Amino acid sequence: MRCMHKHMVCSVIGTIGLLIGNHRVIAQEPAEPTSQAPWYQSVKQIPAGPGKLDVGLNLRARYEYTDNFNVRRYGTEASDDLLLLRTWLTFNYSTEDFGRLFLHLQDARFYASDLDRRDFPGTSPHYDALDIRQAFYEWRNIGDTPFGFKLGRQSISYGDRRVFGPGNWGNVGSYWWDAAVAYIHTRPVNVDLLYGRRVISEQTSFNDRHFDFDMYAAYAQFKEWESDPIKLKLDLFYVLKYDDSGNTEGKSGIGNEEIHSVGFHVKGACGNALDYSGTAVQQFGSYGKDDVRASYYHAGIGYTLEIPWKPRIGADYVYASGESDDSDARRRSYNDIFSDLATYYGRMNLFRCRNLESYVFSLRGTPRKGIRLIADYHIFRLAEATDVWPGRSGPPRRDPTGEAGKNLGQEIDLSARWQVDRNWQLMTGWSRFFPGSYLDRTEGNADAANWFFTQVTYQF
Repeated sequence: MRCMHKHMVCSVIGTIGLLIGNHRVIAQEPAEPTSQAPWYQSVKQIPAGPGKLDVGLNLRARYEYTDNFNVRRYGTEASDDLLLLRTWLTFNYSTEDFGRLFLHLQDARFYASDLDRRDFPGTSPHYDALDIRQAFYEWRNIGDTPFGFKLGRQSISYGDRRVFGPGNWGNVGSYWWDAAVAYIHTRPVNVDLLYGRRVISEQTSFNDRHFDFDMYAAYAQFKEWESDPIKLKLDLFYVLKYDDSGNTEGKSGIGNEEIHSVGFHVKGACGNALDYSGTAVQQFGSYGKDDVRASYYHAGIGYTLEIPWKPRIGADYVYASGESDDSDARRRSYNDIFSDLATYYGRMNLFRCRNLESYVFSLRGTPRKGIRLIADYHIFRLAEATDVWPGRSGPPRRDPTGEAGKNLGQEIDLSARWQVDRNWQLMTGWSRFFPGSYLDRTEGNADAANWFFTQVTYQF
């Protein structure tokens, strides 16, 4: 096991060194003048009627090695190899006066794994044969007014993606919506009014079914405020998740789910060195027969040094409330709405954003143009010691007495990204999860877990 750990770390370090070294060689060579257009130029800006058509392609291949966990659960006590292939094909038809039509096809498959499609009786995070990921008509500023709309299947993403995010790191993607969005975009603020139903990703059938709930939202993005040296951007939002099927089971009985989320996101900077961000959400409503009272807070700060590599040192804190009392009719566990989980709670995606306290210390650097090095150190704790572990733990792990404590563990994430040119991107990384005392004191596996990946993306 120790040799395997050394091998993965050396692989990442070696790949990073190779990226930097190769980029140095390329940077020193004089550019060869050329007037030849790229081969795909023939499928860009194609005249068609009153508008023009753009065709786009994104091919992504990622190899993963997992040890003592997989996409289904932590504590597998086994290792696995995995090859993920995802293809995006897009068609964007735009006009100057009548908006645009957009079609986005996706094909996602996986190979070489000990898991197969039968291990995912419903939705698979790895496999979804050729299907429509997006197909919408959008028209902004109709007749030079502040009004517009977007109608059809679409991805929804706002702010730092802690409330709405598409979850595109996964092979299939987390969130597809059949939705309608009304735009009211003025000089001081952009307001979007949304209604949508989340699409169920089916492995081989056409994705025409939806989850039971409806989503209603209003998202306001205020234009950036500047007063030298301070910059500030503020978002306000309201989201309603409503399921009237009557199948939601709370502590005190079965009923509907009606969760209202109200909050804000702020992002800003002070000069060129200091940056900060924050998000706060309060939730209320009903979950079955329970009253909902939950909360989420994030605060982050970073400082960029004006030295070679432009290193940024950052720290973030997250609190997502958990259940502290099973004896009453109140639900205190935060519902993570539609957030981009893999972005903020560890690359290994072992945790969900509920009953969670997270501390993240990060370091970013740019040794050469196009190359980005990233190191993150996560500390994970339970928000409430008596509530369940909010992660891929397999069977639920919980100590109702709270005597197991709150220490879930730590995770180290190292990665490197090289944007070779406008078409090619290479990425590699290694992560290790160190279990905390909570896992030792509860039933189930309590061994370390490892993950290594390397990825290549081609797009035009």
